[in-house]
Amino acid sequence: MSRPAVTTAVDAVAQELRAAVLAGEPPPGERLREEALAARYEVARHTVRAALRLLAAERLVVIEPHRGARVARLDGAELAALFELRTALEVEAFHLFVERGRGACGAGESREPGELRWPDAVHAAADELDRRCRADPPDRAAVDAAHLALHHALVAAAGSPRITQAHAALAAEQGLALRQSRATLPVERMAHHHRDLLRELSREGPDALRRHLDVGRTLSSG
Repeated sequence: MSRPAVTTAVDAVAQELRAAVLAGEPPPGERLREEALAARYEVARHTVRAALRLLAAERLVVIEPHRGARVARLDGAELAALFELRTALEVEAFHLFVERGRGACGAGESREPGELRWPDAVHAAADELDRRCRADPPDRAAVDAAHLALHHALVAAAGSPRITQAHAALAAEQGLALRQSRATLPVERMAHHHRDLLRELSREGPDALRRHLDVGRTLSSG
């Protein structure tokens, strides 16, 4: 889910603002005033305006006619819509992963009946999430990034470029939802929660993923 290299002032401002929003500074709902941002980043107001449009396309910022921009707040319908889309993409990706035989065990592999064989990228992402969660102290931004990377690896395992691309486009908004869940989902639970998901997907199939995402939506609602 890497981003293109920064090449313009607009990209640079958007990158700084994106990081600030996902860090909670400024907080959800706060107004983003073009003049103040232009002074802070030492750019023209039209550069700030273009950067805000980029973040609005990612749903991190809401631009209101005659009122300007504010940091998005994911609650109610917005949060439900995000998780409905995530569920549609991630569950369908899992179906494709199984139907295409990508998770089938090879001959001679010693696995429990029905246990899925996850790609190396999924195991690597799960290991990275474990590592980030065990850090002392943990870097919560890095933990959240590893969390997103694991879910994206699960989607990419299906081998569907269009689904993978659509899921990647939600990364910033998913990051905002994770930011909202920090008080209710401590890092001590996060790695265990996702190791359970990998095991439960083998036993229960897509129902485990739906349940996992339902829990994520509840935690993100605060």
